[in-house]
Amino acid sequence: VPAPAGDPDAPLKALIFDSQYDPYLGVIVYFRVMEGTLKKGMGVKMMASGASYQVLDCGYLRPLGMDSCQQLTAGEVGWFTASIKNVKDTQAQPMVFCGIYTEDGSKYPDLRDALDKLQLNDASLSFEPESSIALGFGFRCGFLGMLHMEIIQERLEREFDLDLVT
Repeated sequence: VPAPAGDPDAPLKALIFDSQYDPYLGVIVYFRVMEGTLKKGMGVKMMASGASYQVLDCGYLRPLGMDSCQQLTAGEVGWFTASIKNVKDTQAQPMVFCGIYTEDGSKYPDLRDALDKLQLNDASLSFEPESSIALGFGFRCGFLGMLHMEIIQERLEREFDLDLVT
């Protein structure tokens, strides 16, 4: 297996693949360093949201927990905290959009509740109300890709017993 490519002396470029909220630390961001080096105390800017933060702690991902370290360089996978208050600031922007409606218009509040519940675990899911003359009230939803859209649609149908029109 070849070693990961990347220049540790280049400007920092990292790919966030997950994040979770901790009540004491704020958002914990899981990422891979593509180029450059991430160090404690340095500033980072989220390209999707434009928000800037100061790195408070960083470390490696281990099967039994998180080990703190001083820096992560190109090719390494780890985590960092920076007193981020909202998980949405660390997520990628939606790339695929789809209108989701219920077959029965009276199930609109149920669809809203179901999307709210799914968004608690998946901050990359975005939605806003929209209406159609033919379909009634529904939501315009944003997804990371086609697979993400299919998974959310399937979960809405199975877990929340909704009949959907997309």
